[in-house]
Formats: sequence, structure tokens, C-alpha cells
Amino acid sequence: MAIRSTFLIGILIVISLLTLVSPIHAAQPQITLSTTKVTAGQAIVTVYGSGFAPNSNVTINLLINDTVISQPAWVVSTNPQGSFSASINIPSYLTAGQYTIRAVDTHGDTASATLSVSSSTLQPSYSLFYNVIYFLIFFALIFFQPQIQTMMYRSQVERAIRTLTLIEEDSRNTVRQAALQGGASQQSVDMAIQQALETFTIEPVDRDPNGVLGRLDHILNVRNIKSRGMAKKIAPNFNGAQLENFEVSLEAAWATHYLSKVIKHYYLTAKKTNNFYLYLQLSMVVPMVLEVARIYKRATKQFLMGVPVGDGIGPLVAVNLLKGAKMEEIEDETEYGEVQLEGRRILVVKAKGPGATVGKPGKAIAKLVEMNGGRVARIITVDAALKLEGEKTGTVAEGVGAAIGDPGPEKYAIEDVATRFRIPLDAVIVKQSEEEAITAMKKSIADSVPVVIESLTKIIQERTNLGDIVVVAGIGNTAGIP
Repeated sequence: MAIRSTFLIGILIVISLLTLVSPIHAAQPQITLSTTKVTAGQAIVTVYGSGFAPNSNVTINLLINDTVISQPAWVVSTNPQGSFSASINIPSYLTAGQYTIRAVDTHGDTASATLSVSSSTLQPSYSLFYNVIYFLIFFALIFFQPQIQTMMYRSQVERAIRTLTLIEEDSRNTVRQAALQGGASQQSVDMAIQQALETFTIEPVDRDPNGVLGRLDHILNVRNIKSRGMAKKIAPNFNGAQLENFEVSLEAAWATHYLSKVIKHYYLTAKKTNNFYLYLQLSMVVPMVLEVARIYKRATKQFLMGVPVGDGIGPLVAVNLLKGAKMEEIEDETEYGEVQLEGRRILVVKAKGPGATVGKPGKAIAKLVEMNGGRVARIITVDAALKLEGEKTGTVAEGVGAAIGDPGPEKYAIEDVATRFRIPLDAVIVKQSEEEAITAMKKSIADSVPVVIESLTKIIQERTNLGDIVVVAGIGNTAGIP
């Protein structure tokens, strides 16, 4: 009996010791919710969990009919006691019904709770409101699209006209200040400038082509005389180069004035007739017109300064080719000189500087050919030419024909004398934009002079013989070039 009691006591002691060293089993995992009834998109539910594996990640999923909704899913971490709390947003896209919130830790311990979700009462009204707004805008665009576009194009044209007006006024003020410095009367200067800006030229009739260029030449001569006389009348103290520069500046101001008038005319016509297509055409054109007007505004100031412009590359080449040789006037505002190059007589023609003028190079060339009895081996013209977008300013190119940009008479004079005496026509051009042609000469254009002279030398060497006479004409404006 004593032995049995001792044995039982030993067993109890062992069981007690085993109980002390065995792991303590965790409590059953469970979760509770801060609320069990929510409205979709308008609630945050706090999930409280306990009995999960300590220091582990717990993934919380939303299920409907035992199917996990792919999004959203939340992951939280438990504390050393296996508890956690997490706040989750209830998505607005959930439909009304019973949902399950399930929590699973990394050891596979799981707990779940039921959540009742009701649909948002505001969602349908919001959806209806947006749909109504959408259809109103849609039908407005269908029925009022022409009117809306007309307003847009009209607004664009009106902004352009305001800018054009400012450009015109700036050019006019530039000329006005120069005129006052040239002795213009303070009382009559504005009226005199306005009269100059309103001048016009009527081209000769072209239905009878016989002699049309002669008639055009006569009209241009009359226009030049009138323009020079008007400039002298406005600024009586200006003479020589100053007067020529003022005259060209006045013409540049005339260009900005004319552009402004034309655009205003079409705008007012479109406004009067409420013509959508006229507004559309104007809106397409005005950006280019504004760019041209800005160019002429710059030219108005720079011609008054008497600086060389891009179009003066021809006369600049002529000056470098002459190397100080004596010049002689051969036509109105046009002169020539003679140099020897590679054993040939080179007759160099250019407008008479340093005033802003282009002279009459065509008639001068014709006269030189006739003075030499038609014994001219070649006529070479050098001029600025408009480059295409993407082409490099100052690029030199060679071609055939008469490189001269005049209304017709001067070019015709060159072509006519060359045809009568069977003289080949060569052309060398320096590429530049319209803006670069009538504003201060860029370095890249001036740097092309040696390249042009090299091209001239090559043409003369390869296409003429020793002792031949060659006429080289530097075509262009001589502003700032002697």
C-alpha cells in the first residue's frame, strides 16, 4: 500500500512537471467588428483580432458567398500576444448584401465575422446628375457647335487685330520720331505721315501684253520719284543716305499699316455677315500676318539706323570683289567698276550706297553689254534668296538665270540683252529667311562673302577664256554698304 501511494505521487509529480515545460496552446482566433452594418463607400470598419500567432502578418479579405473579392485586401501585424486592430474602408462599388470579413495569419489560423452592407442612397442621384449634365453638353455641342467655333475664331482674330494695331502704331511712331529729327513740322507731321501711308500704286493693264513691262517700269519710276519727294517733304533736313534710309523706313511702316488695314477689313466683313468660314480663314492666316508685321516693324527701325541688312549680301560681295577700284555711275542710283580676275575683265555692278536703295542693275547690265558691243562672255548675278524652312542661313548655291527679285522690268532687261547677244546667265544665291533679308545682317550671312567669291572665281575660270569680259552684278539693298 505504501509502495502504491508512493508510485501514484511520483506519477502526479511527473505529470505536473510535464505540464510546466509543455507549450501553452493559444486561444481560438477570433475577430470582432466595430460595427456590423455599414453603407457602401461611406464607412470605415475597425477589425479587432485576438488569438492569432504572435508577431505574424494577418491578411484580411472581404468575401461574398465564400468568394474572395480580389480588391481590396489588407495586411496587418499582430503583437506579441497575437492581437491586432485594423481600420478598413468599405468600397463604394459594393452592392447591398451580406459580406464576410475573414482574417488569416501566416500559420493558417483563421477567423471571420459577418458584415451587412447597404447601397449608397446618394450614388444614384449623383449618377443621374452627371448623366443629365453630360447629355446637356452633348446636345449643346451638336446644336451650337458652329456658334461656339465662331466665337473662338472671332476671339482669336480680335486678339490678332489688337496686336497688329500695336505693331502699326509702333512703326508709325518710329517714323514720326525720325521725321521730327529730320525737320518735320510738329503740327503737320502726323497728317503728312498718314498721307504717305495711304499712297498706292496701280499696275498697268495686262490684257495687252505688248509693252506691259515698259509701262510697269514707267509707273515704278513715277512711284519712286513720288516716294522720294514725299520723304523729303516730311523730313526736309534729310539728304543723301539719310533721306534714302528714311524713305525705305517709311515704306516698311506703310507695309505694317497696309497689313493692319486688310485684316481689319476682312474681320469687319466677317462680323457684319457673321460668316463662320471667313472667321475660320482669318484665324488660319493671322499668325503668319503677325509674323510678317513684326518683321516690318523691326525693319522700320533698322533701316533708319543705316545698318547693312541681309539683302545687302550682293552689294557686299561686289565691294569685296572691287577691292577699292574706282566706281562710275551708269544708271540712276547704280554704279560699276572694273577689276582683273584670272586674266579676265570683270565689270562689277551694284547699287550706289550707303543709302538704302537697290538701284537699276538690270538696265546697268544691259548698258554695259551694249557699250562693249555685246562681247560679254558671261553675266553673273549675286543675290539673296529666300530659304526653305530647315535650310541653313548663309548657304551658298549656284544656278542659271537672272537672280534678281524685282517686279519685272530689271529682270527683263537682263534676260533681254542676254538673249539678244547669246550671253549665258549664271546665278549665285545666299539663302536666308524673309526676316533676315530686311533686318540687320547676321554673321552667318556676312561670312558667306568669301564662299561666294570662290564660286565666282570658279565659274569664271571654268566657263570663260583669258581676255573675256564678264559682268558680275551684286543685286540687293545697299543700306550701310558704300
